[in-house]
Amino acid sequence: MRVQHLDLRTIPFHILPTTVSLDKYLSENFRSWEEKRDDCIVVTIWLIMLSYALISNILILIGIGRSSAMRTATSYWFIISLAVCDIVMTIISLVHLVPATAFHSAFLEFHSVRNIIMIFFYDLFWYTAVLQLGLMAFNRFVSIVYPMEYKWLFSPRKSLMIILLGYFLGLMVSLPSLFPCCNTLWNSYFYITVYDPMDTWYKYIDMCVNSLSLVAMIISYAIIIYKVRKSSKAMAKYQLTIRNKVSLPAFFIFLSLHKFKSRMKEESFSNIYIVQPPRNQVSKKEMRLFIQFFLVSVVFLLTWTTWQWLPHIFESKWAYFVMTSLFFINNSVNPTVYLFFNTQVELLFYKSFFIFM
Repeated sequence: MRVQHLDLRTIPFHILPTTVSLDKYLSENFRSWEEKRDDCIVVTIWLIMLSYALISNILILIGIGRSSAMRTATSYWFIISLAVCDIVMTIISLVHLVPATAFHSAFLEFHSVRNIIMIFFYDLFWYTAVLQLGLMAFNRFVSIVYPMEYKWLFSPRKSLMIILLGYFLGLMVSLPSLFPCCNTLWNSYFYITVYDPMDTWYKYIDMCVNSLSLVAMIISYAIIIYKVRKSSKAMAKYQLTIRNKVSLPAFFIFLSLHKFKSRMKEESFSNIYIVQPPRNQVSKKEMRLFIQFFLVSVVFLLTWTTWQWLPHIFESKWAYFVMTSLFFINNSVNPTVYLFFNTQVELLFYKSFFIFM
């Protein structure tokens, strides 16, 4: 077997691991039993995670497709689009990342065209999914904060155009990875994708896109939470006022029916109808969708922030394993959240599951 030398450029771009001997990664011939055992553990865990992500996302698509009410609601179009992105990323992981981790150079050469192309498509749908999360946050922001403008901003035609724009931008952002200056490749020895070369300017584009989407999510959800909190306080105050208006006249009637009879007719009872409920209350349906979109975004935040700080704390392939595993968890969190927080999706999910089985 030809010895495949490990170039320093194949080390993850964050930091150059110093605690692990590079000699161990020069060739498959020098891989120890412990390293092969580690690969087996990693591949097994990832197969379980990715299988769940693939099946659950497919069932979510089937479930939404079987409901005319859900498939015609533009909010669910973003869920469908995100599920499609997760399915494609999961398939690429199953047919490319996992076999490469199991068989290394016997399956995949590091600088091969196949490695470049497969990671390009993975990045395309990853960036599209990231942009979709920002759009989902904006969707909830308009629906809750400016409900009167929602049907205009997110009409079926405009929603479709927005989703397609997300795919176009995802393509534009991922295109540089096809060129030698910005290759993104799968390093099966460290269980993570890496930049080649490490000091490429492309990593700043990656950081910029993820950061902008994250900022949009944080701002949108912060305003939504403030709006919901303010709305809840207004409703609580209104309910307290109504209780006081109703209970006080009844109390006075009990003490002195004749003395307060005329006053109650002229003032107290009439004031009950003057008190108006607070406007623009957030419906339970909108709140459920907000919670679902918010939780999906929280998992993305966890994934992205871990990608940024973990390599600077642990110089180990297991740190990279955790980082990549979070990406796979991110692929499965979308259907999992909708299963737990949306009773309609849950019912359709189980129906689809039994049909699928």
